[in-house]
Amino acid sequence: MQVRTLDDVPASAFHLRLALVAGGGPFCDGYILGVIGVVLPILVSSFHLSANATGLVGAASLLGVFIGGLAGGMASDRFGRKVLYTVNIFMFTVFSAAQYFCASFTALLVWRFLIGIAIGADYPIATAYVTEFMPRRWRGPALSGLITFWWLGYVCSFVAGYALLSFFPENWQLVMGSSFVPSLVLLLCRAGMPESPLWLMSVGRVTEARHIVGNFLKADISFEGMQPAAPAGGIRQVVGKLCGPRYRGMLIFVSAFWILQSAPAFSIHTLQAQILAQMHMSNPILAACVVTCFTFLGILPVTFGLINLIGRRTLLIWSFVLAALSLLFIALWSGEAGWAVLGAFIVYSAVEAAGSGLQFVYPNELFPTEIRGTAVGFASSASRLGAALGTFLLPVGVAHFGVRATLFAAFGLLALGAFISWRWAPETAGLSLSEASHITLS
Repeated sequence: MQVRTLDDVPASAFHLRLALVAGGGPFCDGYILGVIGVVLPILVSSFHLSANATGLVGAASLLGVFIGGLAGGMASDRFGRKVLYTVNIFMFTVFSAAQYFCASFTALLVWRFLIGIAIGADYPIATAYVTEFMPRRWRGPALSGLITFWWLGYVCSFVAGYALLSFFPENWQLVMGSSFVPSLVLLLCRAGMPESPLWLMSVGRVTEARHIVGNFLKADISFEGMQPAAPAGGIRQVVGKLCGPRYRGMLIFVSAFWILQSAPAFSIHTLQAQILAQMHMSNPILAACVVTCFTFLGILPVTFGLINLIGRRTLLIWSFVLAALSLLFIALWSGEAGWAVLGAFIVYSAVEAAGSGLQFVYPNELFPTEIRGTAVGFASSASRLGAALGTFLLPVGVAHFGVRATLFAAFGLLALGAFISWRWAPETAGLSLSEASHITLS
């Protein structure tokens, strides 16, 4: 079938397979990052952790994500998406198994840091892969769908962790090592996936690109106007282009909104059980599990079309506004945690998850193929560095200033995110990749 560009290829069974296999990476990411929130109270009592040490164990994997995002993004632009797409999942599998054999707090920190590197590498690789295959109509839902998989993995980590601890009390190694199972399944599923045709085009391998489009998409693409891009060159040239006048504003915008979503979110979700315990909630681990399950109230409508219906810009602005107001309500609550506080946490989780659906959408749409992976890697690394700082500082802040003051600080970050989104968020719904990557910020 003759079609003009990859943006116009009809959705097919291959696209569904691609979305599901790509979603396995964020699922494992969410599971691996989330499971620490289940066992953290046990780690605190087992290793007699101080507030600083508690923050460090929550932040270790996020610091790894910072390095992995930068390295994975630049490597995928340089060497392609396909090989790295499998290698980083192999790292998931090995490092997940290693957590089961941890005998010391130091060993746990090392493995959490290394597994974070693998997680960080998956963000730019998997999202660029989906972006470069998916038709324009399904690009937004598919990319936000990756966040849905992330939340599914995150919720499953709480449910599985709570169930495992019910049968094997205090066995935090078993809970941490349980991420080996989904990682191994995903490693097997990703075998045999093709290289991105747009990346092949960007490096001049037109014949291979045509072959993949014909075999996997069953379409005859017109490559007119899609001549190979000027080679991005080495790391210095790629970074120079990304940070130059043309893309610098977009890079600052996507990094800023991602940081301002992630810094409060990771710290609050990771330490939610402890926050609820300090607010005298009965069975705080179960309460945190229930709250986390409600993230799907926010992310599922986004994945099933809301992102196209109301647009990227409106979704981003209002997710920040509603999340900020939810935390403000909790911060102002003067009594013990009850249904009102639990409800506010549920609202926060739902709207924060809805806004997080744009974390993979904006960075992939606003940058061209030759620097897409590096741009996503940079933005995701910046966000995880902010999240690591937030996760480290939250228990310290709670210990020194109390829960209420710390939640006020999180409210301030979200309010800043709402302002930045109102001022600079562009609208990319309905645009081709070429059109979206030519948007400039005023």
